[in-house]
Amino acid sequence: PPSKATKTSKTNVPAKHSAPKHTSPPKTAPVKRPSTTSPTIPIVRAGEHLNPPLSTYAPHLDVPARKAGQNYFSYLYNCGKAYVTFYKTGISNVRQTSKLAKQFRQKAAQAKGKDMTEVLTRAEWQVVLRSRKDILRLPAFGVLLLLFGEWLPLIVLYITPVIPEACRIPSQVRKQLSKREKTRHERLRRVSNSAMTLMARDRRPAGTTAPQITQSADPTGHGAPALPMSEAIFHFKAEDMTLFELLLASARYDCHARAFDVLQLTPPKWWLKRNVAKTLEYLKQDDRLIERDGGWMALGKAEVERACVERGIDVLGKKEAEMRRALVVEW
Repeated sequence: PPSKATKTSKTNVPAKHSAPKHTSPPKTAPVKRPSTTSPTIPIVRAGEHLNPPLSTYAPHLDVPARKAGQNYFSYLYNCGKAYVTFYKTGISNVRQTSKLAKQFRQKAAQAKGKDMTEVLTRAEWQVVLRSRKDILRLPAFGVLLLLFGEWLPLIVLYITPVIPEACRIPSQVRKQLSKREKTRHERLRRVSNSAMTLMARDRRPAGTTAPQITQSADPTGHGAPALPMSEAIFHFKAEDMTLFELLLASARYDCHARAFDVLQLTPPKWWLKRNVAKTLEYLKQDDRLIERDGGWMALGKAEVERACVERGIDVLGKKEAEMRRALVVEW
């Protein structure tokens, strides 16, 4: 009936666009496109604010496979050329990142009276921090590349601290991660075994509250104590922690040199206070910027892995989904 057609045009189509029934578009045309694209756009934009540019990472390493009947030394020479190309690209990345960092520092300096993190996005802030370390490593690495050329990959596994992050080969990164995880588990085990001695050596003053540091088993099954995440320990300042609490935090977040482990010495308390305070402040700032600029789901795979490593969460042998889940559960 005519009355029903008039009612439909009022409810489904704005009055100024109303038209005869035979000219109206199909019902499925206008409604489904926004629902599929709208969730993607915020995540992409958030990713730009959260994830540093590709120049901050190591380039792809493409090592050629050995051909049938190819001379072994010829194969090694081709591999060496691939590594040299990789290192040259990595050095270029370090320089690009340095230029970006300079621009971001100038941007932050123009906003007088504001902290750098109030002006810069999380991605820009990370570029500034990472560039500062890599640019200091670059001169020594350049000398090594000139001296060893194609043979440099044979020694880089043993000198990782002097190699810029953007110039580290995959096997080097895996070895470093393995060493870091093994060191963390061993440190936590030793601190757990010495807990009573450490607590007797440095007792908390009466009337003060201790951080809720649990002694639960490590999720990897090594039996090391698990340190709680930001909900507990971030409410306390490093200067208020006992030696036992500082050692737990330092073991978890890699805050003291491995020389203390080799010599089987306990780091001085003042050393631990300084390093733990610096690390916790960085992690709190990074957490805040991640939440502000888009949330944990918008982090790229490389940043998820890095976030886990910095927060004392194992990453070797884990897929991206497992690392993301670990950040939610363990942090």
